[in-house]
Amino acid sequence: MRTKSLTVLWVGLLALSACGATPLTAATTEQTTAPAAAAGASPGAAVGVAASLGSSALGEIIVGERGLTLYGFTNDTDAKSTCSGTCADAWPPLIVGPDWTVAPGLDSGIFATTTREDGQLQLVAGKWPLYYFAGDTNSGDLKGQGSGDVWFAVNADGSLINEAVPSQSDGGAASETSGPLLATAESSIGQILTDASGRSLYGFTDDSAGAPTCVDACADAWPPIVVTSPELPADLDPAVFSVVERPDGTLQLKAGTWPLYRFAGDGEPGQAEGQGSGGVWFLVAPDGSLVGVEQADTSPQEDEDDGY
Repeated sequence: MRTKSLTVLWVGLLALSACGATPLTAATTEQTTAPAAAAGASPGAAVGVAASLGSSALGEIIVGERGLTLYGFTNDTDAKSTCSGTCADAWPPLIVGPDWTVAPGLDSGIFATTTREDGQLQLVAGKWPLYYFAGDTNSGDLKGQGSGDVWFAVNADGSLINEAVPSQSDGGAASETSGPLLATAESSIGQILTDASGRSLYGFTDDSAGAPTCVDACADAWPPIVVTSPELPADLDPAVFSVVERPDGTLQLKAGTWPLYRFAGDGEPGQAEGQGSGGVWFLVAPDGSLVGVEQADTSPQEDEDDGY
């Protein structure tokens, strides 16, 4: 009887093979190497071309859908993503299907996938899981470059481009406002400060000493609220608000101990996509406190990178 059962099983496997099916293996690996047909996959593949080469002010870089810049996060080690939840709202991961492919001009051998906490596959270049930045809207945008000194565009060889975007300046990222500077709004986690147009305002926990530390490329992603005079506007309570000088000499509005910023990824008033980003960016309440973070978490972390 046992010989007969094994014969039936063997015949069944042969039938599956003839139909084009592949028996499942008992184990899978967390990091999946590039599919053998990646370089030559047809346009009808489930996910199409996941990544290609694009031109930018930094030269040729790896880009994704619509030519949008893809970034690596230096806090990701061993090709494992550590950006999820609110961080992934600001830095959406490049999710692919099992039949992903890359465009001609890229070496498919440097690409792989990693399995995220939710079970989705994220494309990896070199050792860096790839992300978009919510503040980039057009092909060639590099608004996330250098953000927090931990987010960088990716070379064609899978290495990170650790240099500033040419001709960027902190002053260009900051925007001045006229008339009433601030307002308040209700959010799902309580009352928050907004600018006059209703865009959410944030504090950065690295600014815990009260001095702005988000400059250069960081300020492109998180534009500071800049004022033209050291005198506090008359409509703001001096018990809560003050003005602080930035490293470039411009003046920034502060609530409590927190210099105030917008988030480039908030596309319209009422959005708060930056809340909790990297565990260091939080909405600001009307009394100048941070919303949705324990006070114990607002002290700077020594010898650790910040995930904007």
